[in-house]
Amino acid sequence: MTTATSADRECLRAAGIVLLGGTAVAVQFWAASFPGWPLAAGVVISLLVLGGVLMMTGAPPQPAARWLRPTGLVVALAMAIGGGVLIARSAEAPMLARFAVSRPAFDAVVGTIGPPPTEVGDGWGPFPGACPDQIGSYGISECRTFDGGYLFIQQRGALGNDAGFAYAPLGLPSDDNEDGIDASGFTHLEGLWYGWSCHC
Repeated sequence: MTTATSADRECLRAAGIVLLGGTAVAVQFWAASFPGWPLAAGVVISLLVLGGVLMMTGAPPQPAARWLRPTGLVVALAMAIGGGVLIARSAEAPMLARFAVSRPAFDAVVGTIGPPPTEVGDGWGPFPGACPDQIGSYGISECRTFDGGYLFIQQRGALGNDAGFAYAPLGLPSDDNEDGIDASGFTHLEGLWYGWSCHC
């Protein structure tokens, strides 16, 4: 049986570090398909960082292979940072693409419950129908109404805030109120649909 040399082990470590960087990019694109940063994405990114730290530690390699780990780290960081920059400059492209596939399902839900109330008052009102637990590819945890629209809260907990999708045929709220509607948290998706995050 052939024993792996120090150089072989360093190649595997470097390849593993690069693989972690590629996985981090994939997680970033998945997370960007939600209105709010999913809690699961934060956990996975943290584990990937921990894995990278562990792969960078260990016995010092032979001098001829000492450049492999640092090179793998540089490549992984370039991939992760490049992916983040690409997402930041994409004008919500991952979320727009995913929502476009799910929009017929969202349209079907609001088509069965009729127009939203024109006046709910401050904050949220009760949803007039059964709240589905899945719309398209998104898990839904709660459905609400607000003045002129409906809000569907995503099932995946966002880091530090509620987030979801708003249907606003009568326009968006113009001001914040004490019950959680952050008027600055709406991002236009398609037609009368918006992504929403409370930034709270």
